[in-house]
Amino acid sequence: MASPVQKIAACPHCLRQVVYWFSKNSYHLYRCSCGLGFVHPLPNPSEVYSTDYFSGAHEGFGYADYDRDKEVMVPTFREYIRRIKVLKPTGCLLDIGAATGFFLNIARMEGFQIEGVEISMFAAERAREKGIVMHTGTLETFRSIKQFDVITMLDLLEHVTDPQALLKRARDMMGAGGVLIINTPDFRSWYARMLGKGWHLIVPPEHLYYYTRPVLREMLDRADFEIVEMTTIGKKFTLPYIFTTLYKWLGLSIFASLSHMTERGVFARIGIPINLYDNVFIIARAK
Repeated sequence: MASPVQKIAACPHCLRQVVYWFSKNSYHLYRCSCGLGFVHPLPNPSEVYSTDYFSGAHEGFGYADYDRDKEVMVPTFREYIRRIKVLKPTGCLLDIGAATGFFLNIARMEGFQIEGVEISMFAAERAREKGIVMHTGTLETFRSIKQFDVITMLDLLEHVTDPQALLKRARDMMGAGGVLIINTPDFRSWYARMLGKGWHLIVPPEHLYYYTRPVLREMLDRADFEIVEMTTIGKKFTLPYIFTTLYKWLGLSIFASLSHMTERGVFARIGIPINLYDNVFIIARAK
């Protein structure tokens, strides 16, 4: 059966010929033999990260209430910071894709000087209400003479339109020995390979790139980073978030109803620990 879209010339990572994989949510996905999966053509990020993305998720993606859904992630975020402190006990920390500043607020309580960059005007303003220095835009538009000790990209790299340029820009903003933290879905995890096209983390236009560990190693090396640690750290999720994810994944209206039913009260605060080992957590050091 012929592909509904034409082949594109080359993989953005290795420049090899790529093949059409399948389409989802009216977006076309491709795969390369190097291991990278990606969406083409890419959407405009400013059209994705609206107010609805962080509060409502009525368009079928995002969060019903970002801060509420992240509350159960506090132990995970503290674990991230514990590992950061092994290399950088304190210093200037910049969070890219910082949303409403939830992680930054925890880092501040742990003694870091914090700043964030966030594309959503709505989320950035929510962060400023918490007293956080938040720059609206992307790392490409962010201008600072400051050298950062730590830069974090938590569940970000899968969302951006030019991930290699983002890594290089981050390297330019820190001196030798600076620490980069990444958490992103693992495209070659056993769970992702088992589910194939049905993997719940294939969600365009939110997720645009799908990485394997070898691809991430090459990308970080190109950007002048050396990997210190590459592992998987489990997370907790609220019931509304789980039911919303199941609805997006399976399309069954029962999950949408359950999401609405659990949005308030005690159910909205229950955190369910889940580790499908389909995310990769990386600590890298600037060379």
